[in-house]
Amino acid sequence: MRFQDKYGDIAQLLFVKLDDALLKGMVRFWDPTYRCFTFNEVDMVLIIKEYSTLFHYDFRDPFKICWK
Repeated sequence: MRFQDKYGDIAQLLFVKLDDALLKGMVRFWDPTYRCFTFNEVDMVLIIKEYSTLFHYDFRDPFKICWK
């Protein structure tokens, strides 16, 4: 089975241009213990649609995403 058949176009994330200011802001509010963002003691977790917007990538089939 080929990688693309199993995971779809996830390898295209290697070519996404990152926004440094956005990345710095995300790191600032990231809580590694709970693996989520914390704003004023409120935990927030991104959904696939929000990741799609941030990465400018269309996740058409969320089941082809490589989950840890």
